[in-house]
Amino acid sequence: MSAAIVLPDLPSWVQQHITTLYSATTPDQFDQAFDDFVSEHATIRVNGKHLSRAQYKKLLFGEERQGNDTSANVTFNGVVSVPVEDDVNAIGTGSVGVFLKAVLFGRLFVFAARESSTVNSSLNVVVAEDVPRPHLPHGIRGDFDGRRVTLLDEVLTDEPNKIVPPRQPPTSTASTSA
Repeated sequence: MSAAIVLPDLPSWVQQHITTLYSATTPDQFDQAFDDFVSEHATIRVNGKHLSRAQYKKLLFGEERQGNDTSANVTFNGVVSVPVEDDVNAIGTGSVGVFLKAVLFGRLFVFAARESSTVNSSLNVVVAEDVPRPHLPHGIRGDFDGRRVTLLDEVLTDEPNKIVPPRQPPTSTASTSA
């Protein structure tokens, strides 16, 4: 007997996909995460500028980051969502706004600590059923998640974290007398 697959609700779906994007450490992992999150025909605007899907992909996992990050710590400071109510078949679709902070840790060590950068983002997305449900042969059951981001508007900063050299302990200048 098999258990039914339960698809995540709208806010959880967005948070899971964002975390997967920032946690990807190889180009293949990132490509899969990006394709599972962003529609092929998405409208994308970052910091007020329209970007193509390829430009947005490069912004998130560009040449300077490719293969250099080892891990990420993603924190969601706020999530709000408004589901679509007029379409009974559109489960888990609607608009979502998130405010997040992602600390990305690199491979290099500087003063015994990993180099890192911090991404702060206010991200608003519209999630819709974008990928058609595949036809399954008779008798095969399964669930499919064809949701993708079709509209993305983001305000984003990505700043390297300061490298603080270790401090030497103060030297004692007092002399002792017998």
